[in-house]
Amino acid sequence: MSQLNILEDSKSSIYLIAGDASPRKFYRYLNQKGKILVYCKKDKKNNLEKYVKINNFLLNQKIRVPKTLNKAIKKNFIVIEDLGDKSLKSLLKKTNNTKLFNEIIDYLIKLQKVKIIKSIPKYSYAVLQKELNLFFDWYLPEFFNKKKISKIRSEINKALKPFLLQIKKQNNFFVHRDFHLENLIMTKKGIAMIDTQDAVIGHQAYDLASLIDDVRIRISEKEQNKIFQYYLKKNKQLDKNFIRDYHILTIQRLLKILGIFLRLYRRDNKKKYLKYLRNTWRLIDKRMKHPDLIRIKKIFKKYFDKKMKTKRWN
Repeated sequence: MSQLNILEDSKSSIYLIAGDASPRKFYRYLNQKGKILVYCKKDKKNNLEKYVKINNFLLNQKIRVPKTLNKAIKKNFIVIEDLGDKSLKSLLKKTNNTKLFNEIIDYLIKLQKVKIIKSIPKYSYAVLQKELNLFFDWYLPEFFNKKKISKIRSEINKALKPFLLQIKKQNNFFVHRDFHLENLIMTKKGIAMIDTQDAVIGHQAYDLASLIDDVRIRISEKEQNKIFQYYLKKNKQLDKNFIRDYHILTIQRLLKILGIFLRLYRRDNKKKYLKYLRNTWRLIDKRMKHPDLIRIKKIFKKYFDKKMKTKRWN
């Protein structure tokens, strides 16, 4: 096999499976169980090289993630262990949700105890701000002109900056950065995790926010509170501003998601994420209720009305 074009060489022995929002494509082998071919020509450093590096680090820390079975990054592919397709999202309503989420929190706490290495980047203020820019650059142009967007950007950034600067001081934990049910797989050996390539060293609340305020599913407020309280119960020595930081990071993350989903729609012609926009706004409004966020809530109320938040895109 030449491997000059792995997809061409393997076309009779592989088949495409569902992927994610990245440029990567995933293929299972017809006659070789336990292996997935991951192909990517764009930004290979992050989508392939960093993925392998982070997974190797986590495996050394006894965290269950896919093993790398073959690596040919210059030729645009890697082969990884197939953990199956039993995502934890598919298990909701089929099992005891409280028990399932408790298991996930236990896994998250174990993940947050891994020994940090310097080669994993920090979740700096600059990175948090760059992510916020996705909201201003891709979502807001659907509703406002450039002058108005500039004004909104200035007001929101000014209000969020003190909180984000404070949050970065707590960047001492491994953060998956997309810790939601679709990226968690139930295996025979317990919960495993995929899509680790965007991992950073950041705040303890970030992955918890990704799990509880997952825009792709509807978790009742009662259930959300139970998950949150279980996490607090398991972590006795949290920073005094942990709950406020959780709300801030949720809002920052959800604004980023609005921008990403519109970028996927406008730039990449991927429409399937538009259906989550209304739920994203619902979660933002919910987190705005924290008493320390009155100023930010007023800014949002001034510019973002119900018509915008409930717009039907399809």
